[in-house]
Amino acid sequence: MVTVRADRVVSTEPVTDDRAVSTVLDIALALLLITASVLVIGLYLTDDEDDLEVDRADHTAETISGSTVSVVYDVENVTNSSHYDEPEGIESYERTTYGPAVGTIAEAAVVNAKFGGEQLVLYADSFGESVAAHVESRLVGANHQVYVTATWQPYDEASIHGNTTVGSQPPVTDDISAVTMTADSGMPTVDDGALADAYANEGADEAAELIAESIVEGYFPTERSQLALERQNLDRALKSTHYLQMSEIVGADLDRDEAPLARSEARADDANEELVDGLAGLIADDLESGQTGDYLDEIGDDENELEAYFDETVSPGTVELTVYTWNP
Repeated sequence: MVTVRADRVVSTEPVTDDRAVSTVLDIALALLLITASVLVIGLYLTDDEDDLEVDRADHTAETISGSTVSVVYDVENVTNSSHYDEPEGIESYERTTYGPAVGTIAEAAVVNAKFGGEQLVLYADSFGESVAAHVESRLVGANHQVYVTATWQPYDEASIHGNTTVGSQPPVTDDISAVTMTADSGMPTVDDGALADAYANEGADEAAELIAESIVEGYFPTERSQLALERQNLDRALKSTHYLQMSEIVGADLDRDEAPLARSEARADDANEELVDGLAGLIADDLESGQTGDYLDEIGDDENELEAYFDETVSPGTVELTVYTWNP
């Protein structure tokens, strides 16, 4: 289910111009299964013209949610990585992904994430531009302009975050209607009760490990990553490069020619454990600093309050999309 709510409609504040490029991992994320149905809630406007503005944004959100796109993108920029090892017989770096339009936008935000400022995937522009072009083509003929933003942040104040955009930023002077919806990120859900128990009894390191497990499994699904590592073609080259790139970012110890990445000794589960250990350190630092650290210190080991807090602030499985519309 894609959930849509009308947030603040008409004469919104200008949208910030911090467009991030979009990316997609070779086969790292599951195809996002998002229904075409849209639930609209919380409409509190009474003026007829304002109602039309809301309806326009709602209709656009429904169009994006109900459309499917086939996205062709190029992964050749991965060859710029020092971790890339070119396999023999490569004839094309072109790849295709197919799915719901809202799903591809959400996926672009997730895989475009930076970890402590470091980019995981190097062929960002090709995928991002292709997603934007294909989604915009679904909106050709509309009598209004559309701008879509998508943001993935697995927990509040995270140093891990990704975003992407579709369309051109709206003019400051125009009346803008906006609808926000959430989509599945492809990351496994983290149990708030388990997080609370881990934090109360073991501290930030244990809670961080649970979040890290979700993120690593989202980027490197164990079964499909295992298959990719066992192959000899571009799939293996891409997958091993992504493992090594993430390993460098989080300070893990992985080597292409040694277990668990070596083709003859491939063990995706062991490789994932290495990444979880490294990533958990970055996440623990986030949980212990800033306002998040202050809140958690204040709560202490009260598991009920901790569970409520994590329920509000930890959501690796969710991408938030906002659809802006306005008359040209």
